Amino acid sequence: MIKNLHLSKLFWTALLVANCYVIIAVYAIVTLPDNSFDANNQQHILAALKLTYVRLTLAIFFMVAYPVILFSSLKYAKYVTIALTAWGIVMYIDDYLVLYKIIEYPKRGLVVVLQSLRPILLICLIWMSFELTFTKSKVN
Repeated sequence: MIKNLHLSKLFWTALLVANCYVIIAVYAIVTLPDNSFDANNQQHILAALKLTYVRLTLAIFFMVAYPVILFSSLKYAKYVTIALTAWGIVMYIDDYLVLYKIIEYPKRGLVVVLQSLRPILLICLIWMSFELTFTKSKVN
């Protein structure tokens, strides 16, 4: 167990921003309108599966398991944070190259806010990875 987490206020702010973003993203995925995907199009069905199952699973993992990992093992928290950051960057690139050409998202509302705030999420994850990599904490 970690005795003293010597992490900056900026780290905790980045974690809070990331958690808020993920909560809003989960809400947006769960309440996505039924007419967002064309049921006759194979690409739309695969995109819907990717959004609902893969991303929703990772988002819930981040919200539930990440605090447990952070407070139990700083070493594993570093690796999980780096993996989540890499996954987030890959998904960001993948969405711009593939997903946004397949799915026509609404031009207003929560989806637009999430798309515009996504770079802030990535910056927060990069900072968290950076700080966990270079922070020395005392361990019991």
